[in-house]
Amino acid sequence: MARRGTIYTYSIVHSGIEAFQEQTPYLLAVVEENRHRRMARVEGYTEKTAITIGMEVTFLSDDERGNPVYTFA
Repeated sequence: MARRGTIYTYSIVHSGIEAFQEQTPYLLAVVEENRHRRMARVEGYTEKTAITIGMEVTFLSDDERGNPVYTFA
């Protein structure tokens, strides 16, 4: 069963640190999953994506630094 969460709050990053410059703009969100909130990157964002608080996301994996990565459900 896929782990799912909801977007609690978010920010669209247009000017990221050097390691992420090639990926801008990208979406950082606080994702609430099982009453726990974690800062995470949400893959699949484009400037045409309509983001809303409460939108459902699915956990993909942890990145190389151990940070969670989600995608749109």
